[in-house]
Amino acid sequence: MCENITAGVIANTIFFVLTVLVGWSAFLLFRRRKLLKFFGIREQKRITVYLSNIRVTQGGSLGTDGRPRAYSGTTVTVGESLQGNLFMNLFSYLAPGLSSQPGILKYLSVSDVEVVVAPSPLREDDIDKTSTIVTLGSPGYNIVSEWVQRSLNPRMRFTNDNSAITVNGLPNITDGRQSFVQRIYDADNKRWVFYTAGLSELGTIGAAYFLVSRWRFLSKKYTTDKFEHVISVNPQNYQQSTIVI
Repeated sequence: MCENITAGVIANTIFFVLTVLVGWSAFLLFRRRKLLKFFGIREQKRITVYLSNIRVTQGGSLGTDGRPRAYSGTTVTVGESLQGNLFMNLFSYLAPGLSSQPGILKYLSVSDVEVVVAPSPLREDDIDKTSTIVTLGSPGYNIVSEWVQRSLNPRMRFTNDNSAITVNGLPNITDGRQSFVQRIYDADNKRWVFYTAGLSELGTIGAAYFLVSRWRFLSKKYTTDKFEHVISVNPQNYQQSTIVI
């Protein structure tokens, strides 16, 4: 009799675990479909995140000791680089069955979407024409942002040599805490382009984080349409922001 009870408990436990796993897998699959739809990722499973390209001239860099150093070339800001990593994490998920494994196995993740994070190219011809694009920062450091403003006619754009943000019909925005998040349709290449930028590094990384962390909110509100938001970023914590427009 004890054996029957033990077998019943084991069977019930296995059934419960399988039910939870199936339900959780279905939830993850549904969430992933929404994620891919929101970013417009279909057959071409690729998204390219372009960061501001800051070029350092010879002798224009400082070492950790504050002395001028000889480095010259391309660099990116730490804040934008961290946001690029968040996009990579957004499209990764834990390998099935490994989350319960001991040691490093539990942290292994996989992704069926190629996420490319790179500094802005120096020529418009080098902009990826096949994938969804996320561009960070103003046209001053990002030729992809310049291309968006010239070719896709976004409602929110930089003006006055990138010292202000203009929104149709409203006074210019000059507050460094404010930035914008836009989803614009590129009809020529049949894809979404996301434009996230601010008047300071704080504003830009706050806008990028807003897109990564609140995509579910945005996907519910804007299923198939373009959208534009101006946000105000908390200067003490760029992960906290409020919608202004």
